[in-house]
Amino acid sequence: MKHNLSTNLYSLRFLSVSYADKVKKTREIGYQSIQSGLPPDDMGLKNYKTLIDDLGIEICTFSGPLLSIPSSPKDLIDACHLFNCDEVMIGALPEEYREDYDSYMKGIDLFNTAARVLIKEGIYLSFHNHAQEFRKFNNGKRAIDLMFENFDPKASRFLLDTHWIQSGGGDIFQWMEKCKGRMKFLHVKDYRIAPANYNTNIGTVDKQFTQIGDGQLPWDLIIKKGLEVGIEAFIVEQDFTYDDEPFDCMAQSFAKLKSLGLN
Repeated sequence: MKHNLSTNLYSLRFLSVSYADKVKKTREIGYQSIQSGLPPDDMGLKNYKTLIDDLGIEICTFSGPLLSIPSSPKDLIDACHLFNCDEVMIGALPEEYREDYDSYMKGIDLFNTAARVLIKEGIYLSFHNHAQEFRKFNNGKRAIDLMFENFDPKASRFLLDTHWIQSGGGDIFQWMEKCKGRMKFLHVKDYRIAPANYNTNIGTVDKQFTQIGDGQLPWDLIIKKGLEVGIEAFIVEQDFTYDDEPFDCMAQSFAKLKSLGLN
């Protein structure tokens, strides 16, 4: 990787501008790396490659739907090969595979099946956590533990998310260390207690997403630890920007992380 400061376009999903314009504006902000899904059908993979190359952007990893990979992996495989990527991220297990202990175990089997299809092409399947993976089942196990213990390490990776680890009550530094050697990229997302107190009941104050540096997370330490464990790209993601303009949020996060030495 030439650049370890990256982003994805998820926080731009509500904007009524074209996909190409979203990518162009992201580059204007300063990002030279993005995490990408497959391009829109009306753009096509070759036109997307021309756009990305003309803008001087690299793609660090792709993302895709888990259920279609075992039977229809060709589009993702072609994209990874064209852009020299070796990882596809799954944003979450489908809902029916995250209800309880048994359904998670079935989801893990499905994940491993998909991962073993992709690894034949030199591509790893990575899992992106949310807070729900940190809830305990009646037997004391958490879904994140089941995944760490049962994902095929020869075919899979983790792509942890700082906000969701914090939200789930996990230790960000412990999990970065735990996944050393099994994680190449990290979603960097801040976590804040809502600045406006909409609800005065104790314990029910809102927890929010926010720009890097505006929340509670210690970014200098997170970046330092990430580099120590081999993170190749720190991927900015902000699920919701509330009253703030999404591109402004992306720009603020870029400036803060650049000030901490990322590029």
